[in-house]
Amino acid sequence: MVSSFTIQNFRSILNLKLDFSYGEKKAPNRHQGLEIIPFIEAPGKQRMVPCMAFFGANASGKTNILRAFAALRELLQDGPALLDVYEPNLLNPKFRATAFALEFFIGADRFLYRISHTATEIQNETLLKNDEPIYAIENLTPTFSPQLLSPAYTTEKLTDILRVECSNGAGRQTKPFLHRVGLSYPGLHTDLQKVFLYFKNSLKIHSNETTIFLPVAVELLASVLNGDKKAALQQITDVVRRLDIDLTAINITETEIGPEKTPRYDTFIRHSPSTGTRYSLNITATHKDASGNPALLDFIKHESAGTQRLAGLVGLILYTLHTGAVFLVDELDRSLHPLLMREILLLFKKRRHNPKGAQLIFTTHNTDILDDTILRLSEIALVRKTPANGTLVRRLVDIKNAGEDIRNVTNFRKQYLAGFYSGIPHPSL
Repeated sequence: MVSSFTIQNFRSILNLKLDFSYGEKKAPNRHQGLEIIPFIEAPGKQRMVPCMAFFGANASGKTNILRAFAALRELLQDGPALLDVYEPNLLNPKFRATAFALEFFIGADRFLYRISHTATEIQNETLLKNDEPIYAIENLTPTFSPQLLSPAYTTEKLTDILRVECSNGAGRQTKPFLHRVGLSYPGLHTDLQKVFLYFKNSLKIHSNETTIFLPVAVELLASVLNGDKKAALQQITDVVRRLDIDLTAINITETEIGPEKTPRYDTFIRHSPSTGTRYSLNITATHKDASGNPALLDFIKHESAGTQRLAGLVGLILYTLHTGAVFLVDELDRSLHPLLMREILLLFKKRRHNPKGAQLIFTTHNTDILDDTILRLSEIALVRKTPANGTLVRRLVDIKNAGEDIRNVTNFRKQYLAGFYSGIPHPSL
């Protein structure tokens, strides 16, 4: 689970630290028996929120928070050219480099990964475990902890990997060390591999520009169900049906197609990496007609955009709950009825649904959930932007701790829309 994320000089963000801890001073009475969990128990008696909702006006920087997560993940998973992920704040030249620092838990251990880079070089990169450094690299000069070293991987060997595989040969680090060793040296050290796989598998990010295709969601969920796509699709269908969507079944069938055949523009194509064979995927949804008989409909052609998005969304949510991962979603409320959005939050907030401590981090303009009692003071963050300081974030619990009389029974929605907390637009058409 994520504990905190510090972002410096990225798009509209100048210098921002996001806190995902439970910030209320006391736990609710008898919280161990509550169906709706107020927090997730982390190692060392620390408490993290299961949900974080970012509210704010358009162009305040809500999406950029999720893009920062995605940029860090891309750096470590794909190792792209630094120029492709360098997006500094263009309105304030206070900082030259972009920097990220993510604190997170894997099992009983707390890790902190930090990286700072420009368009041409990585200035520094550090990984700590329980406050003890595993490695630190400053201007291509490394320091490796003794626990990282072995007869096969001496200081000289690790330094060679850094300078040969992570630099441009002219004294500049251009690839994260964690990316190279995680990708090419999985046996180097268990902690390095665990952290690399955490970024790869436990941070699932859905932007507003992409579509959640159901077959992709089924593949992902099946990966934690022993590869059983049928079971994955059934789990997705069961949840979609319980959300009061009027269908009785979803089916995906595969048909092998030849190398010369041109499929329809709206057909999903799956390529087999081992054989190179192509398969067309046909998705159907079963409903009941006016006589109560089953009717087969084309899922893409006949189902609403909301139902299609919901089915893919549910697949990613179930994967997150199965693995205790972190799911970040831009505009969670898009194409969703407010009551369905409430039920999605409950998947993360109900103890029986979320035994592994999964987290949901999302942006939204849907203020209906502020009238509910699902989200607590620590789980509601208000985003605004100023020319001098860029994007700023303040949780309701921070406002309360500053002396305002805010409680978990307060009508947040009415006060938010009245401008009491800021973070709303002030149009003057």
